[in-house]
Amino acid sequence: MTSAHDIPIPALLTAFAATSALGWLAGGRRRGVPAIGTGLLAVQGALHLVFSGAGGPPSRHHHHAEPVTTAMETMDADAGMLAAHFVAAAVCALWLARGEAAFFRLAHAVGHLAFTPLRLLLTVVRLPAAPRPVPQSPRPRRLHGVHLTHALTRRGPPAFAAPLATAPGAAA
Repeated sequence: MTSAHDIPIPALLTAFAATSALGWLAGGRRRGVPAIGTGLLAVQGALHLVFSGAGGPPSRHHHHAEPVTTAMETMDADAGMLAAHFVAAAVCALWLARGEAAFFRLAHAVGHLAFTPLRLLLTVVRLPAAPRPVPQSPRPRRLHGVHLTHALTRRGPPAFAAPLATAPGAAA
């Protein structure tokens, strides 16, 4: 942290609970990078104000030779803090949006792969329908005006050159 103060544990727990509740409420649908970035900047700004107001005594790790800071040093610290919050929000927004998109693509692919065998098992097997009988007309169709002039009739036994007699004693 760039602040020279330790943050009390109750302030951290309260901030964690509030941030978790806001994240849970905002998690109802997918959001893009601009919406996520704006939300992160707002939450980080609120947390910065809460933590700067809840700051305890100066940290043991930072030793200041002079207890009084000038206005210029305060502005530099605030500009550095603002830049750090902005960069962190931009990186987190991009990371969260891309990670969310990748997660949903993966979940979609796994869902299709996982349920394909189940879908095959649960499909209703339909027997092919019985063929419908072709309705027969009560009388044969007559072709009126059609002359089959080039048709040869080749039905039955071959015709003999001499007629056969069927009666006994008939001359052939």
